[in-house]
Amino acid sequence: MIHQASITPKNILWLIALGLIASIPFHPLAAEPEHIRIITWNIEWFPGRSPDATERAENAHRIEVADYLPTLEPDIFIAQEIRDSEAGHFLADQLPGLELHIISAFVRANRALSQQIMIASRYEPIETEEKPFTGEAYDYGDLEPYRGYVFTALDSPLGGTLLVYGVHLKSNWGERNVNVAMRESGARQILAHVQKMEQRYADRGPIQVVIGGDFNVRLNLEDKEEERTIDIFTNAGFHSTWEGVPFEERITWPPRGGFPPACFDYILTKGLPRRTATLMEKPAWALSDHRPVMLAIPRNP
Repeated sequence: MIHQASITPKNILWLIALGLIASIPFHPLAAEPEHIRIITWNIEWFPGRSPDATERAENAHRIEVADYLPTLEPDIFIAQEIRDSEAGHFLADQLPGLELHIISAFVRANRALSQQIMIASRYEPIETEEKPFTGEAYDYGDLEPYRGYVFTALDSPLGGTLLVYGVHLKSNWGERNVNVAMRESGARQILAHVQKMEQRYADRGPIQVVIGGDFNVRLNLEDKEEERTIDIFTNAGFHSTWEGVPFEERITWPPRGGFPPACFDYILTKGLPRRTATLMEKPAWALSDHRPVMLAIPRNP
């Protein structure tokens, strides 16, 4: 109890301050998430789901994706089949806390057929780069060298450097032997870049690598032994996060246009705990013909 004699102007101000502080609700600091969520998703000709989409179809696609995308809650987001920089920034804007680090600008003779790759994250970027496939990857027939991969080096939330790659390898339209050769060549070019970056960042502490995207491999086929695209990475020390998962539980692309169902979308890791990827739910093949793939990496393995 405060006696009347002790009530001074200074005490009155102190009591007022105490009252204000007491009225402020206490909220403990939010706990740091237990996992780092990595999402890769081919969003099928975003926006519009077609290279010749109408303005109405483009707007509808934007609205639907903007409603769904935040539910994936990524910390690192890798997307393919993005039309251009404007579309990439639109997607990043739907993900609170994430920054668009890079979106490719691969050139095709017909710009309407643009399919770019982007990487966004909530971590600090050190450098970014886009690399179109060159040389042997396009020594097979009259094909345009318009695809490639994007890269960003991040300050890793696990310490050291996190190297992130977004990829979109050759599709399955055309001759199978040509497609396989181009994908395998692309894989070798990506791996060569990884090795170069591992040397560059060796002095910054631990190095982790994530490669995510649409690999277009059809390893569920009876003639799967003909393709070594994934093996090129695993033989170099990468972990396929679909390892050991039955094909029926990792279908990322439904049967379509005469093609059987496939697992096209992969996340490969190196220097990280060996974890299994997860297919993300979305409205029955709406928004895209691909399902997103998520990998949760524990912060304290």
